[in-house]
This record gives sequence, C-alpha cells and structure tokens, in this order.
Amino acid sequence: MAHHIIEQAKRGLKGFEIGYYHTSGCYGGEYEEEFYKYFADEDFETRKYSIAAFTCMLGTWETKFCQVFWSVKEWEENSSQRYPLNKSQFYYFEDYLYSFLEHHEQIEKEFPYMFEEIVDCLIKIEQDRGISYEKWFPEINPTVIHRIRQEILIPKKYLAEKNSPMKYLLKEIGIEPFFEIDKY
Repeated sequence: MAHHIIEQAKRGLKGFEIGYYHTSGCYGGEYEEEFYKYFADEDFETRKYSIAAFTCMLGTWETKFCQVFWSVKEWEENSSQRYPLNKSQFYYFEDYLYSFLEHHEQIEKEFPYMFEEIVDCLIKIEQDRGISYEKWFPEINPTVIHRIRQEILIPKKYLAEKNSPMKYLLKEIGIEPFFEIDKY
C-alpha cells in the first residue's frame, strides 16, 4: 500500500517543477487516498511523499488553482450543480489537520521547507477567505483548529513571511528543477 501512496503523490506532483502549485495537484483517482495516514510512516519515502501531497493540496488551494478540501456546506451547494463534483477528488480537511497536529514536530524536523509551506498556506487560506476555519468548517471539532493555531500557526507565524526560494522545496521533495533559478 505504501508504494501506491508514493505513486499517487508523485502523480499529483507531476508538473510542479514547471508552474509550482499552478501546474500540479491531480490527486483524485478511483478512490480517495488517505495521505494523512502516512505522515509518520516508518518508510522515509512514504512519509516524504504523503507530506508533499498535503503541501501541494494546500498550495493549490492557497493559489486558488484547485481546492480539494471543502466544508460540508460547500459540498452540498456545489454537488447539486449541473456538473456534479467527483467526490474522489476531495479530502476531509479534519483528518489532515489532526494528523498534522499530531506529527508537526517530526515534519518540521525532517521536512522544514514543506513545513514552512504548510504553515504559510494554512495562514494565508484563512486570511484570504476572511473567515475563521471554525466558522468555515463548522463540522470540524473546533478544539483541533484552536490547537493548530495555538501550537503551530501563532508560534511559527514568522515562517509565512520567510519566503524561502522554491528550489529548496523542490530539493526536499526530490523534484528535478525545470528552471535555472530553481537549480540547487
């Protein structure tokens, strides 16, 4: 199963080197992958790619290229449209938040650039929306959001302003750079 997770994550990262979050993010398949279950996997590559998938999911959401995390209300409003949504392309935000909260120290230590991107995206998504995650996702236990804010986002807020060059993220994930500026 872990190999399958790596392949699915790599599929979602395809094109990342060319346009970053604007040219990646196809994670939907025949069924929803549960990348969050592998954030602390004993296999390094499985951990890396599951966290890379989450990073990219947040990045595509933050850039408004693709949103894979929807509130129940958004899902209900959009699934009745003329072109029904494919549920396999959406993920439960709460599952990812819980796993991120549980493993954030290990993630920050092993993958500092992905951690930086996750923090940056979580802060910017909420700011751009202009509504707290608690109000936006009322179905999520507000305690988990509060803990993420208190234990990670507030103390690590400086990471949202750090703006490390993308080449470090590419190297950390293991993606071959396309542009000269991204070569390490």
